[in-house]
Amino acid sequence: MSLNRGVVVDVVSTGARPISVSSVIPLALVLTADAGVTAETKYFDSIKSALADAEIAAATGGNILKYLKFGEDKYGLIVPLIISVATVDADPTIEKSNVINAVNSLSTAPSIFGIRPDIIGVGDWDSDIDVQNAVVATADKLKARSFVSLDATDNADAITKRDLLGSRRVTPVFTNLMDWNSVLNGSDEYCASVVLAYLRASIDGSKDIGYSYSISNRVIPVSGVKTNREFLAGFQDETDPLNDKQITSFINYSGIRTWNYETCDIDPVWQDARRVRIFDLASFAVIDGIFWAVDRDLNALDAALDSLRAFMASLVGADVMLGFKVYLDLERTTATAITNGEFYFTIEAQETPSPALIKVTFDRVDAYASVVYEKLA
Repeated sequence: MSLNRGVVVDVVSTGARPISVSSVIPLALVLTADAGVTAETKYFDSIKSALADAEIAAATGGNILKYLKFGEDKYGLIVPLIISVATVDADPTIEKSNVINAVNSLSTAPSIFGIRPDIIGVGDWDSDIDVQNAVVATADKLKARSFVSLDATDNADAITKRDLLGSRRVTPVFTNLMDWNSVLNGSDEYCASVVLAYLRASIDGSKDIGYSYSISNRVIPVSGVKTNREFLAGFQDETDPLNDKQITSFINYSGIRTWNYETCDIDPVWQDARRVRIFDLASFAVIDGIFWAVDRDLNALDAALDSLRAFMASLVGADVMLGFKVYLDLERTTATAITNGEFYFTIEAQETPSPALIKVTFDRVDAYASVVYEKLA
């Protein structure tokens, strides 16, 4: 074929590429099992498929069947599921080390399975400070989020334990939950870490922008709470000091409900767990959406910029963001940076708020006294 004579046709596209946040967000659980279940990270398409696994179905020890059956019975989630198995041991110190190793191994999941778990739950060991530190480290590596139970006896105990944590990716929870265990055929304790991980995944899948919703004030299908906190709607109660310290608690108000959804980050801006999640997932969507433009030409760079603007506009249209501005950062994109092929874009954006307080004031006035005269006329 001649390129110098005749007709030569080339096909290009300088248009914006679609960028979106996936509504199917992977979940990871760290659960314990007897030696018959291989201690490794395992991938499944759903909780049901995990329960159908021959090794897991035959497990006689640990909590793996307890939590998988709870998740299937209560939520029936169909999401990518990674299970990191820790072997039970008669020596609790050895089992604890196994759990910590299982938590740490989750950081390799993206390279093994090609997916990044965004929600992490740890069964029964989530109140141990050493396990919590492992969860923080792994969640930071993956830019994921998790829940840890403080398993507190009172508010003072909860606040003391919460002050040992500091991460924008971890939500501290006051206590655990109680429900019927179909494996033991009796009432049993369920750790908040796994239950709230299921709740988070369930809300994610409830709508295409479910990831942007708070999990606070949501009914949890359980029979009770391990340690109750007094809740009085419209009055100061025992949940207020917990809210002030970013601790999620459970209230009994037309069902057992979650109350508050924050992180234990030192920066107040990133104590809003919902805000952290929105910007985290938007960031990952952008990476995937404009990755194609790396090592291309300026037309590709321009198309990437258009893609970013279109993506942010879609978030505004979906009420995830209030507004945005996308621009080339001229202070960082210097002549030297351009020579090196480096371009820096900035996206200024503000998420749509989720009301945490709705206050109504009744003002008693005399302005309607004339109604009495009309009635008596």
